Amino acid sequence: MYTHKFSRNAFSSKQQKKVRAATFAIIGLGGTGGFMLENLLRMGAEHFIVFDYDRFELTNFNRQMLATSRSLDEPKTKMALERAMEINAGVRMELGGAFGSRSSLAGASILLDGSDSAATKLLASQLARKSRIPYVFCAASGTRGIVSVFRGYDFRKAFQLSRGTGARSCQEILCPAAALAGTLAASAAVNCLIGKPFARAPDAVFFDTFSEKLFWRAGLG
Repeated sequence: MYTHKFSRNAFSSKQQKKVRAATFAIIGLGGTGGFMLENLLRMGAEHFIVFDYDRFELTNFNRQMLATSRSLDEPKTKMALERAMEINAGVRMELGGAFGSRSSLAGASILLDGSDSAATKLLASQLARKSRIPYVFCAASGTRGIVSVFRGYDFRKAFQLSRGTGARSCQEILCPAAALAGTLAASAAVNCLIGKPFARAPDAVFFDTFSEKLFWRAGLG
């Protein structure tokens, strides 16, 4: 069944086995996180650790793939598991609550960050570094987004963060920005694991869906 479902993926047999065997940790299952999960599922990923304490609400419907009338007021982790099982019954998903300093990344191959807090992103990068796994930074706001993979480069230096940084983004955002950022993050994560090119910090991929120049690549701090 697995082979038939994912036979049209543009992977070699060895690469597909790596994707299937890897454990993807995802922080946040909302705007960017939901699209990370969907793309990873469609690429044949079967093992996940997901972190989210929230429930779906009406304000999520403009950009979050898992937000539907059926998921309204339901825990995001619960609906993520149901979605995953609809695509591939072989999925194994560990459901975590809010991501924090005591969260465990044991067994994770890579960490993808769909959170909307600078403080959470800094903590996530630090815990990933401590666990010696790649950290996939992903952010989207309005019509724009950024994606980069951290493997040793200092996150605080990259974004010139001061101590006490903790602002949460509540800005307006269009679905294409959330979808594109989450998709690029999932692609970068898989490329990192199978040995294909990806934007490695301090380099990052930027985009703006309202710009004539949709994508560009630039260095972080």
